[in-house]
Amino acid sequence: MDPEIRTERLQLRPLRAEDAEPLFLLFNDWEVVRWLSNPPWPYTLQDAFDFILPRREHDSAEPNFAITLGGKLIGGIGLRLKPAGHLQAKDGPSIGYWLGRPYWGRGFMTEAARGLIGRAWISGPLDTIYSGAMADNAASLRVQAKLGFKVAGETVLFFRPHGAHLPHVNTVLTRAAFEAVAR
Repeated sequence: MDPEIRTERLQLRPLRAEDAEPLFLLFNDWEVVRWLSNPPWPYTLQDAFDFILPRREHDSAEPNFAITLGGKLIGGIGLRLKPAGHLQAKDGPSIGYWLGRPYWGRGFMTEAARGLIGRAWISGPLDTIYSGAMADNAASLRVQAKLGFKVAGETVLFFRPHGAHLPHVNTVLTRAAFEAVAR
């Protein structure tokens, strides 16, 4: 997959070591982290470096991007290409994302996800992409609905920041559904 994706307002690019501090400043916010399943809490600057450096050192087949606006990091997005596991035990890529709170409510995540998904369809023979969100995360589920994702059931998933298993809504996006909403 090409290392950079441009949308109308955003640039998605590989994470860099110099992103650690701005990532930490945006991500060290309970209102951001509480919706995600994997990050530790409390979140430290070392956690940001630990997240970025392995991706730089191992030419990962699982693209993770910094979402930037005017060159400034505002969030992150990525595709996990290994089996989705919690997503109804289907094999296939799943998309995950986060956005710093100052950038919520302006359509940036929908735009970034549309750019990454569009690139994924071009880059490979994918027919389905999986995602989901904590059941209470209406904003994330709205983003997914705008992109054409459909609810595919519910599970209980371990959310590391909470240290608990919580309800999770599984979603699925087909190429046809994405193309229908992109028209």
